[in-house]
Amino acid sequence: MVRKSSVRLFVNETLAEGASLELTRDAAHYVSNVMRLGVGDPIVLFNGRDGEWQGTIRRATRKGCTVGLLGSLRSQPVELDVWIAAALVKRARMDFLVEKATELGVTRIVPVTTRRTVVSRANVNRLNLRATEAAEQCGRLSVPEVMEVQELELFLASLDAGSQVLWCDESGDSPAVNAVLARLSKTDHSGPWILLTGPEGGFDQSERKLIGGHAKVTGIDLGRHVLRSETAATVALGIFQAWMAGS
Repeated sequence: MVRKSSVRLFVNETLAEGASLELTRDAAHYVSNVMRLGVGDPIVLFNGRDGEWQGTIRRATRKGCTVGLLGSLRSQPVELDVWIAAALVKRARMDFLVEKATELGVTRIVPVTTRRTVVSRANVNRLNLRATEAAEQCGRLSVPEVMEVQELELFLASLDAGSQVLWCDESGDSPAVNAVLARLSKTDHSGPWILLTGPEGGFDQSERKLIGGHAKVTGIDLGRHVLRSETAATVALGIFQAWMAGS
């Protein structure tokens, strides 16, 4: 009987019963030197396509690690296509946003720049690593993709016809989020659900006019308190996912 492993790793390789695969150098270092796993120890792998698999370590050295797959633990679910389009914030707060968005099940994270963003660039490779680590820790079977930074205007112009955007409007001018969700259909659109959050200080008037005038955007009010950008994203995603899970 294989002991249950607390170590979960995301890999790119195909997962199938009886397969054997080599971990990347970084993953092998983590398994062997950080978690101190050795030959015969259990490990769980997932790749976002083939579900979750139980494996066992067959070789562990300072130069590499080989894992043999024993059997499937969970099949790959069909995920709701939910994006978060978030105005860029400073590094630690953006890390928090990516981590929580991953835990809350988003499929794509789009950093956007606005007239009031205090930073204009992001290390997308590092943010994708944060998303991978969050997925490994929270138990989900996929990793959201963190996209390259886009200007707000270009992002809005790129939306496809089936998109439904929920704009977290901090001004108090939009209806309460529960009232908006109550009148929306959960299935009557073909594109992704997208939650849009603004920068510190909010969107400026020209951006508010652009967002509010977009045919695919609906404003929502998250309450009477002004929330930080990463807090608004987390709250909005939590409310949205609870609504989708309801009857």
